[in-house]
Amino acid sequence: MEHQAATNAISVKRMGVRDELLVVLVAVSVAVAASVNLMVLSLVLALAVLFLASIRFKPLLLGVIFFLPFTLYLNWNFPIKDLGTLVRLCLFVGMLVSHLIYKDSIRKWLFSGRLTWAILGYLFIATMSATVFNRLTLDAERELMRLASYVCFYYAIAGWIKTEQEFIVLFKTLTVSTILVALFGMYQFLIGDYSAIYSALYPAQEEMLKIPPWFGRITSFLGHYNALAGYLNLIIPFCIAFVLRAHDRTLRNLSRCCLVLACVSLVLTQSRGGLLAFIVILVLSAYFFAPSRKVGMQRIAVALVCAVLAALLAGLLFQRLSQIDDYTTVSRLAIWAGSMNVFAGSPMTGAGFGNLRSLMGGLVGLPEGWVGDAHNLYLELLAETGIVGFLAFSFLIVTSLRLALVQHRLFQSDFDKAVGFAVFAAICGVLVHGTVDYLFHTTPQATAMFFMVLGLLKANDLRRQRAI
Repeated sequence: MEHQAATNAISVKRMGVRDELLVVLVAVSVAVAASVNLMVLSLVLALAVLFLASIRFKPLLLGVIFFLPFTLYLNWNFPIKDLGTLVRLCLFVGMLVSHLIYKDSIRKWLFSGRLTWAILGYLFIATMSATVFNRLTLDAERELMRLASYVCFYYAIAGWIKTEQEFIVLFKTLTVSTILVALFGMYQFLIGDYSAIYSALYPAQEEMLKIPPWFGRITSFLGHYNALAGYLNLIIPFCIAFVLRAHDRTLRNLSRCCLVLACVSLVLTQSRGGLLAFIVILVLSAYFFAPSRKVGMQRIAVALVCAVLAALLAGLLFQRLSQIDDYTTVSRLAIWAGSMNVFAGSPMTGAGFGNLRSLMGGLVGLPEGWVGDAHNLYLELLAETGIVGFLAFSFLIVTSLRLALVQHRLFQSDFDKAVGFAVFAAICGVLVHGTVDYLFHTTPQATAMFFMVLGLLKANDLRRQRAI
């Protein structure tokens, strides 16, 4: 039964005349819009996404995922500040229209499952902290709009992907996209600059003006090297899982290639938090895929020894990885102290989701116009949303980890085991990296990937329920 359903998935369904005409029409529209200006291009793309989603044009989601590492910042007086946010919102609206057209259950799509309610609870608390308990600011408007778009992306993934074959095609698309990201990052390292390609893709815009001068750390298509590390660590667990468990040869080979290139790129980011998170992911993979607990502990020991040796080698190649300079130590401690001061001012509900960056400069003497964060996931949550928001996010994480463990342990196939591990390890990587960085405001690509991982977890849970 399940195999027959998979044969109708997007990997084997050929385009009809209508689909081909739609592709041509969208391509021509985008080309014309691009010749006018960026704003027109953005609006045309958004309308195209909305329309194609409403008619369930299956290649659309693959295109959104492939271009996930790219984002264009929009220079207009509106809370939506990047093209990715606009696309995710339109994708959700299009799927909502599709549910109305095909008379599918909207209630089941939007409100079923503990994971969905945990996400909605966190969105509600974040919104209340910025609008009810504090005065709504422009920063809060922008970050709330982004957060809403991430939740919309979660719904899009959970509602669109229904068969194992569709999962496989999605992961193939993701690995190809990540291979390009890694290769471009290596190109930056070889030429010793962000490159003219990067400057052409991201001309001087409000947020991209904050990128530091080049000093050896790659960003690829993302806006910051720590952001690239966080993005890669969300994908690497899936590569490991499919190298070990995938039955599809193409997916296994793509995952192997993606894993090697992503690991090299991760080292080239020289992100200490990212590399620490990567070590945790390796340790988890050594344990999860061991045939017994005893063998798992042995593999963990081997993984740790290998990690220590690799760290020593990386320290010889990159001075930054062999020591922590005084500037980093002093600045991080000052920023953490400032975040704690903000939290102490409103411990229960916080200063408002998205508001910390506007408060920090005056507290720790940072330059005017500074755009940053608490450099700590937990302090940022406490400062902006207080204890209530911290507990809401914690409930979301615990719910996600428990569901991932269920899929891994009570698996019906190797695919379930792979997805369960990958989601569990990816979330753990975020938690570890979060001890020294906060990526959710400054990196829309990595945050969108995080919510995509949650959407994949939900989609696979629904697929398993249908198969029972």
